[in-house]
Amino acid sequence: MKLIVLSDLHLTLPGETLHGLDTHARLAAGVERIGTVHADADLVVIAGDLADRSRSAAYAALGRALEALPMPVALTLGNHDNRDVFARVLGEDRLAEGFAQSAHDVGEVRVIVLDTLERAPAGHGAWGHGWGVLDAVRLGWLDRHLDDRPTVIVMHHPAISPTERLARFNLLEPEPLLDRLEGRDVRAVVAAHVHRTSVIHERGVMHATLSGGHLTFGPGTGARDAGQMLVLEIEGGRTHLRFEDYVGGGEPAR
Repeated sequence: MKLIVLSDLHLTLPGETLHGLDTHARLAAGVERIGTVHADADLVVIAGDLADRSRSAAYAALGRALEALPMPVALTLGNHDNRDVFARVLGEDRLAEGFAQSAHDVGEVRVIVLDTLERAPAGHGAWGHGWGVLDAVRLGWLDRHLDDRPTVIVMHHPAISPTERLARFNLLEPEPLLDRLEGRDVRAVVAAHVHRTSVIHERGVMHATLSGGHLTFGPGTGARDAGQMLVLEIEGGRTHLRFEDYVGGGEPAR
């Protein structure tokens, strides 16, 4: 099983830039790399912050860009996304029980995509909170899809933070999720949101974050211009993660 995870596209209106970066060109570079280097991938998941300001034209452009990929693509949402606009533009069938979550069986592996976006009050500055939530509805949906087969979980907000300073961007209450995963054959929990590459083991489960398609942040480096995808492969008892830059050379962003 080969899984590709993209994240944090922060798509603007076509023709606009964000922090001096053309987010649509960066997405196109990621799609091209998948199509040429990873055409054998079984599934692509985009782990939220699809659009920067939740505008319809950004979601429509995303839908057009993804038509070039030969494999299925699953989408979930981040705090910059608007669930209502997303569903209106890309289809209500992208939602399950009102959330952008889905389960995909690839051979013996199940990939579960969770929606951790929690709507913020009006005037907050983004459609969602900076921290994530898995409430009773979403956890109940997870319970119906989580079993004893090898499993990968993908979501926007991390359950485990790469640093104490970034913990405010985690799930607000990660324990119910961590309790459910303990003792199961969960090969990895992949998250986004913090724009940083990390791998952490917690209770026997590997938690990874990728820096994503917009800016990359690291300790002491500031913002860097590098777009990154995660490539995850499972063969029997072996799970292999690697992080690949598909655009930029790590130069400081303008």
